[in-house]
Amino acid sequence: MTSRRGHSRTADLFAVEKAPAMPTPSVIPGPPKAQGSRAPAIRQLWYAVLFPALGDAEQAAAALPRLARHAQRFTSFVSIEAPDALLLEVKGSLRLFGSAQRLYADLDACWAELALPVRSAIAPTTLAALWCARAGMRALIEDPALLAGSLARLPVACTAWDADRLQTLRSMGVASIGELLRLPRSGLARRFSPAAVLDLDIALGRSGAPRRSFVPRERFRERCDFETEIEHAAYLEQALEPVLERCAGFLRTRQAGIQGMELRLQHRSAPVTRLRLGLASVTSEYRRLRDVLVQRLQSLELAAPVRAIEVISGRLQPLSASSLGVFAGQGGAQSRDTAVQLVERLRARLGMRAVYGLSAICEHRPEAAWRRVHALQLAAAAMGESPAGAALPRPLWLLEAPQPMAPADGVAEEGPERIESGWWDGKGVARDYYVVRRSHGARWWIFQERHSKRWYLHGVFA
Repeated sequence: MTSRRGHSRTADLFAVEKAPAMPTPSVIPGPPKAQGSRAPAIRQLWYAVLFPALGDAEQAAAALPRLARHAQRFTSFVSIEAPDALLLEVKGSLRLFGSAQRLYADLDACWAELALPVRSAIAPTTLAALWCARAGMRALIEDPALLAGSLARLPVACTAWDADRLQTLRSMGVASIGELLRLPRSGLARRFSPAAVLDLDIALGRSGAPRRSFVPRERFRERCDFETEIEHAAYLEQALEPVLERCAGFLRTRQAGIQGMELRLQHRSAPVTRLRLGLASVTSEYRRLRDVLVQRLQSLELAAPVRAIEVISGRLQPLSASSLGVFAGQGGAQSRDTAVQLVERLRARLGMRAVYGLSAICEHRPEAAWRRVHALQLAAAAMGESPAGAALPRPLWLLEAPQPMAPADGVAEEGPERIESGWWDGKGVARDYYVVRRSHGARWWIFQERHSKRWYLHGVFA
């Protein structure tokens, strides 16, 4: 009688099948393999670096882009792995640096110059390099065939899976990646989701894992050193003109604009002078950049002679297209200064905090219905126009705080309008507002406090 041999469902994930087999319904099949004997060759080499001393999540999010720019000295493909790691594809850099060992040493020396403690590793796959770095194993694995044996010694905690999953694995007696790989694929996928099996396949190079490359924010930045030191701010204007022209050309070629820039003045012994210049709207025009800078330099007193200048633009923003009039150009109406340029000159002379915009807030109390904003809405306002839902017109001149006054002698043109609100935040009001025309012709916006019966002046109409 012919005996039947049962097929084991406990598949060793280290093993590579020689021929594709028909999966049973209870087993989730692994990734398809080419008919033959070996898995496809891995053509990438990844360097993973972990920064354990970056601090909390907010500090790490701010530091990783700066560290990624340092890493771009070694390779053009750098990927950020939140919250505290970078991944670099270094296969294409081996010919430039000579060998993987040399490149590995130069990368670690870069972090040593920044006084940053790191844990790093190199492997043919992203997760393999990352897991080795997390485990503190300074590994250099170039041969894909050595992946399985190298990962087998790592603790399962290097996967950075959630705490519940790791606790379940520990209760099952699974403490290393090698023990995890020997579990049945079907049971692993059923108990921990197919994502866990996919992570193992990515680490072993059996499945691809596309990464998003880090793209630094592009800014204009140029430094100019002087042959002789400049002692007066007026002479800086001529020195900055060619730099601003190149900045405007830089912006035009990218169809972008800026809303701010920084000027740094380098001195021989005094600390660097930093001038931050703001624009009322996004622009790439040389004239507007120059006007703002000239206005700022006219009120500047140099602390020491200037030996070098550096211009750094703000982040690039898309320009909004607008149509010009038929007669725009020299001598046309549109060649004159606009309201935006007027605001920029006022800010350059008086400071950013002295010129600001107003934004309406959905609030019935007049003193709480607006706030100061940096962005300006340069639109004409109708005098005496009431906001939505208001029974009486609102004055353009609203006092900082209501001022007590004697009972008004005048004619009440409109009112009363009752405003009773704010009881939920401890600053409740109960007022009856009137529009009163005084004997000398002025129109006041006054109210009577309902509880104390006192009168207050709150605004004046134009």
